Amino acid sequence: MTVERFAWYAAVACGLACLVVVLALVVIRVLRDHSEGRRRNVRAPIWQQVLLLTAGDDEEVELATLALLRTGRKERRAVYDDAFALVPKLRGGARERLQALMRDWGSLHESRRLARSRSVVRRCRGMHQLGILAAPESLDRLLEGLVDREFAVRRTATLALASYSGDEVVQAVLDAAANEVRLRHDFLATVDRIGPSAVPVLARALAAPQDASPVALRRQFLAAEVLGLVGGHRSVPTLEAALESDATELVIACVNALGDLGAPTSVMSLAGLLDHASMEVRRTSAVALGKIGGPGSVAFLAAALRDENIEVARAAAQALERCGLAGRRTLEASAAHPVVREALALARLAVPSA
Repeated sequence: MTVERFAWYAAVACGLACLVVVLALVVIRVLRDHSEGRRRNVRAPIWQQVLLLTAGDDEEVELATLALLRTGRKERRAVYDDAFALVPKLRGGARERLQALMRDWGSLHESRRLARSRSVVRRCRGMHQLGILAAPESLDRLLEGLVDREFAVRRTATLALASYSGDEVVQAVLDAAANEVRLRHDFLATVDRIGPSAVPVLARALAAPQDASPVALRRQFLAAEVLGLVGGHRSVPTLEAALESDATELVIACVNALGDLGAPTSVMSLAGLLDHASMEVRRTSAVALGKIGGPGSVAFLAAALRDENIEVARAAAQALERCGLAGRRTLEASAAHPVVREALALARLAVPSA
């Protein structure tokens, strides 16, 4: 066979191969478009019933429930993922109805099966779905997820537990976050969703006897940090008592929480920290006094303007600006101080609220 003939055969073979590939891609695209069109046709009426279930009146809800319970496996699969995604966006009765429907469709069994899969991705998906369904019988599986060997699963389980409440749940996520620094933001998000019902557990953790171990100190730090986030006003005395701690990080967390809670009774406790050895404690205390505001904070903040650290003095000046007329008068009387001039200039530049 000559070289020319071989080249010709090779060119023909390559052309045929390219043609086969193009035809295969066209067929795949046509089949995929056809399948997607069929899915949309199946999904549309079922999704309409789901929307009626969550937003209709009593009669529409009853009819939609009956229609959805009579659907087949193929119809359920067409809206399954969308229905799961819709649950967290709902509140009250609408959310409970959709959760009940998903459980009636067998999603709870499927989610528990996924949560025990060997695949990390499937375990995460299962944990996420169990959190959305919020079935009491799934709580044990989510608590087990907090000690899973994979961080992604532990993180997903922490976030999923936000759908539950109770001392056991709060204590479990607090312990998990204390043992693993990376879970801090997820812990804060979870307890924020759980809300004020978490306060008793957090207050007990903060009031526990001082322990020099890093995990124990971190547990107290996290408890103090989140008490201001969830509005734990009943924990103000506990936070004030924790200001006596030798751990600077814990003191700062308590100061921030007291500032967020804004209890006027905390002014004296915070003022006592304006001569603390730590510059960051003094600065944070000045900021917290500004958040509480009122005439009671003004005299202490005025003294803090003379702090040897410029950042503490700047924080005091900015805090005085937040203390109303009395604070502004104090600033104007101390206008010779550079940080005071800075605070006054910034206040003049501020855009007035509508």
